[in-house]
Amino acid sequence: MIIKDLLKKILNKEQRRSLCLCHQRWMARGDIFWSRVVNIFPVGLRVFLKAHIQVRRRMDHPRLSIFIDVSSAMENDVRTRSCSKEPETVAWIETFRAGDVFWDIGANVGAYALVAAKQHEGRVKVYAVEPSVLNFAQLCRNIALNHCGEIITPLNIALSDKTAVGKFHYHNWVAGGAMHAFGAAVGCDQAAFQPVFSQDILSYSLDDVVAAFGLAMPDHIKIDVDGLEPEIMNGARRILSDKKKVRSLLVEIAEKDAPLVAFLGDCGFQMAEKHLQGHGDSKLYNCIFTRGN
Repeated sequence: MIIKDLLKKILNKEQRRSLCLCHQRWMARGDIFWSRVVNIFPVGLRVFLKAHIQVRRRMDHPRLSIFIDVSSAMENDVRTRSCSKEPETVAWIETFRAGDVFWDIGANVGAYALVAAKQHEGRVKVYAVEPSVLNFAQLCRNIALNHCGEIITPLNIALSDKTAVGKFHYHNWVAGGAMHAFGAAVGCDQAAFQPVFSQDILSYSLDDVVAAFGLAMPDHIKIDVDGLEPEIMNGARRILSDKKKVRSLLVEIAEKDAPLVAFLGDCGFQMAEKHLQGHGDSKLYNCIFTRGN
């Protein structure tokens, strides 16, 4: 009765009739006509609801209280479950030491950047790199929501093998989405896709962005960018070859990425762990590399 009374106050007779018709069609066919239902409400009410309704969910870390601002099904179904999705990533982050610097490249909405910030209680500096404007907005919201503004520095840029302006191609237009591409519209399976949107963005090599802005050199790097990993590592050749700094990397690579493994070997890294992420023809692995003796 409370909901009916509220609808009587905010909707006129015709709007209530339209809402009833949508409900009847939903019950009859099992479809949810969200766009039609939403359009029944006055514009002012829709703007008010959009501005004031917030969905926040605790991420699935067994100990840490980390919250995600949820604005999409992808965030609700996948990003809030990041710890169970990649337990090896969480375990790797737990090995960091006080004073370390962590670069999360392809941070998405910030799940693992937040794990690093909370796990080490601010004693690990985090740079979270995310080129997608939708993901970056949510990344910043999550940093604020978890009071990590002094710990996590968000960077809305792409990383590649050179410093330039290039095309960023969106595989989907949803917060928490992935499978985007920089340069060519090609996925991690090397198959071309039709972008839903493309835009020019600024790209740096990791070597250049650290040097140009005096950012802290990484002790640990996570690279999960759906196919551009080799270019990013080539653009970090100087940093990766510095034997006094980077101690470990976690990289998502395909089963046949032998040249990338060889490149890291030339920089002094050995594969310490390999965790299967995908199945079928395009097997992907989270591989952890550590500095050899």
